[in-house]
Order: sequence, then C-alpha cells, then structure tokens
Amino acid sequence: MADRPAPPAPGGATGRSGLSPGMTTFLVVDVILVVTFLVLLVMTLGNRGTGDGQAAGGPTTTSPTAEESPEQSAPPDPEESQSLPAFVLPSGNIHCTMTQDTATCTILEFSYPAPEPPQGCTGTAGNVLTVSADGDAGFACVEAPVGPPAEGTPVLDYGEGSSVGEMTCLSSRNGVFCRHDPSGKGFSLARAGTQLF
Repeated sequence: MADRPAPPAPGGATGRSGLSPGMTTFLVVDVILVVTFLVLLVMTLGNRGTGDGQAAGGPTTTSPTAEESPEQSAPPDPEESQSLPAFVLPSGNIHCTMTQDTATCTILEFSYPAPEPPQGCTGTAGNVLTVSADGDAGFACVEAPVGPPAEGTPVLDYGEGSSVGEMTCLSSRNGVFCRHDPSGKGFSLARAGTQLF
C-alpha cells in the first residue's frame, strides 16, 4: 500500500479553521462583558466598609460606623477649642449643653442597656449624661421624652472641642467626651456604650 497524501483539512488549504465574523464579534463582546463584571465585582468588594456613609449635607445623616463605641480615654485636645454653650455632633444623634460648671449630653438613639434611674427619679435614665464641678459624672433623671437639639444648634465637627468655664467637651467619631478640667471627672458617650471616670 502506497502512502497517500492526507486530505485537505476542513476550512481551507492552510489547515486552520476560521471563525465566522459573527462568531468572532460574539466572543469579543462576551470577553468584554466578563472582564467588566469582574472589575465591578472587585471594586464593590474592595470598597465594602471603607466609606463613612456620611453625606456632606450636615447632621441629618447617621453614619453606621460613627459614634458606635465610647472613648476609653480622652481623645487628643484640638489645637484650638471653641466656646460653644450648645452643640450637636455631625451624626445628629448626640447634642450637648455646657455652662461654667456643668456639661450635659443627650443621645437620641443608643444600643447599650439603659441603667436604673437614680434614686428618687420617677422618670427614666440612659439618654442623658452630665458632669458638674461639684460631683461625679453620671446619668441624669429624664422626666420627659428627649428630643433633637434646637434649630440652628452649631455642629462640633469630629476632632474639634468646646471649652466653657471649667468644662471641656471633645467630638470624635467615637462619640463625645466631656470632663470637668480641674478634677478630671467626666464621661464618654456613644451609641454602643458609655464610660464614666
């Protein structure tokens, strides 16, 4: 038996099989769609948890990560401190008033267990913390429902402070920290908890 030459390959004499123009276009579009999907997936997963969720509009937007845990110690004092008798934190959830010898902060929503009301209190406790020049820091008796700050209350941005008389309050992403400067007595207040010192 003599060797016969092999028959030509399907698709032409060169031995290559070609794709029709329609099939080539279909495959290119598929590859582009798959790559776009993968890029969007990586971007979405990469950005998860990095945004602060805060709109630039002011204190009406609550950030899920802001003011969650109270400060364990005093945040650093700002270079310049304001002298605000009343202020609200950027989230809008905590607002405070200050006098020469007291600092009082109110939290509208919190997730920590409410403490027992002070002795003789016929209301509730948990929303309002106070520190004064003549005593320890603690929860105040609240006889009526707490409400938002007065219209036009200035915002004390995170990292800023306010000092009035012997009182200093500092705003941070971990809530508010207020103290009586001479004694060091005070509190830290956040959505997830409080610290008294």
